[in-house]
Amino acid sequence: MPSLDEDFQQLAARLREPAALAASRSDPFYYFIYSPDDALEVKRRLPVWSASLRLNGLSVQRVSFADLLWQLIDESGRWDDWLEVEAEADPEQINEAVRNVVRSGDALVNKIAGIVGTARPDTVVFLTETELLHPYFRVRTLESALHDRVKVPTVVFYPGRRTGQFGLHFLGFYSEDGNYRATLIGGLP
Repeated sequence: MPSLDEDFQQLAARLREPAALAASRSDPFYYFIYSPDDALEVKRRLPVWSASLRLNGLSVQRVSFADLLWQLIDESGRWDDWLEVEAEADPEQINEAVRNVVRSGDALVNKIAGIVGTARPDTVVFLTETELLHPYFRVRTLESALHDRVKVPTVVFYPGRRTGQFGLHFLGFYSEDGNYRATLIGGLP
């Protein structure tokens, strides 16, 4: 079983390939898959991995899904209203309200598109804290919505399990989704 560092070295090699942004290739979109049990370890290693890429001439922009979710909630203007009704609301009502903010007008997709939609030489975007999208947003939806819009190599740090060439189990408990088409790295048993 490869280690997290070995999996990251495989990712780094892919990111340094000259063809990473070739027009004839698919979007430069990658999933770095790791066990949900390793989430804290991945978070701890991200600064070291980012530094190793910088030493090899790549700039790393780290974007947290947690920050994006809070930004969208703040921009919605609903937070104070939610606090008022929170005591009477059941958890599914709260989740549905957050889901609505994240999905309304493709808000989350548009935030990410604004980050990855402009070509920036020698730059890679790390999308982290993906586990916080549960239960509001399916990660594969992001990949599909960004198709042909990704202009900078983008890595989604994905807590889950890998099955086959295109199958992933988000957080290890969602059922297998075999429709991922981006490059999958890591997550093998």
